[in-house]
Amino acid sequence: MSAFLSGLLGRKPAISEDTAVVEKPPVVYDFTPRLEPSPDMPVEHTPEATPEEQQAIDLVNTQRAKLLADLPAEPTDDGPIFDAPAWLTAARILIYLRACKDDSQQAMVRLRDTLEWHSTYRPHAITPASMRGEGATGKMYINGYDQGGRPLLYMFPHLENTSDAAEHLRYIVFTMEQAIRSMPPGVTKLTIVIDASQFSPLARTVPLSTAREFLNVLEKHYPDRLGRALVLSPPAYFVMFYRLVAPFIDPVTKSKIAFVDAKGLKRKGRRDGDWVDIRELVDPRMLQLEAGGDWTYKYSQDLYWPVLERMYNRVNASAKV
Repeated sequence: MSAFLSGLLGRKPAISEDTAVVEKPPVVYDFTPRLEPSPDMPVEHTPEATPEEQQAIDLVNTQRAKLLADLPAEPTDDGPIFDAPAWLTAARILIYLRACKDDSQQAMVRLRDTLEWHSTYRPHAITPASMRGEGATGKMYINGYDQGGRPLLYMFPHLENTSDAAEHLRYIVFTMEQAIRSMPPGVTKLTIVIDASQFSPLARTVPLSTAREFLNVLEKHYPDRLGRALVLSPPAYFVMFYRLVAPFIDPVTKSKIAFVDAKGLKRKGRRDGDWVDIRELVDPRMLQLEAGGDWTYKYSQDLYWPVLERMYNRVNASAKV
């Protein structure tokens, strides 16, 4: 009873001398990221083209020369040059066709738009060295895979450390390119894990204008790349805001957004969005502690960046789907 009253009064209850204090063992952190799939990892392949889709792919390919003609010239610097023919594969055409609901004419317009964007914005030429400052705090990085073999992109908005909007966007695009590099053969989507537990309207986060531009780039130049978006431990006002904007979100995109509570447990029957058990979507051994998993991974740029650089130098994102 004294402990109960002390709690009500805001005082800590006295600990009797014979009460044993059990200390938890210190966490042994793992600093080694997982940026490449293991051979025995389960993979959920993107469905192959149907006969109707193959006909649409063939139709787009009849216009291949036109799609590749007269692209903007890239600067003559030491950076890599965009290999447009290697990028314009049948598998990538299929992605755009599905994003355009099999409208081949619209798909060709969007493909041409992205080919021009690659030539001018040059995501392939954004190097790990140029993004080291943005990646210092671990506010966003690729690490691990979900149960379908989709790379996990972790976002920790409360770790925002810079204020240059253009560099914010470059880092987002850079990270998307690294996600593509990390995809196993046959996988074309990623899963985004967003830590909203420390969300605050007053916190230093990515500006709204940058967030809008990111969504625009994602929709136009990385279509049909989102597998799931899992929002970790959102506070009540975040969920309330989501309820206000949810009617304006594309139904397909909205179906991919889900909330996860602090312990990764399902919360059924909620009106404010789907709540899921993240441990059913990601093997707990591959899921970081912050997301409700068992993996004691801790981000250290000094140890993460060399692994990232090796993958960047070895894998050509433009040649991957």
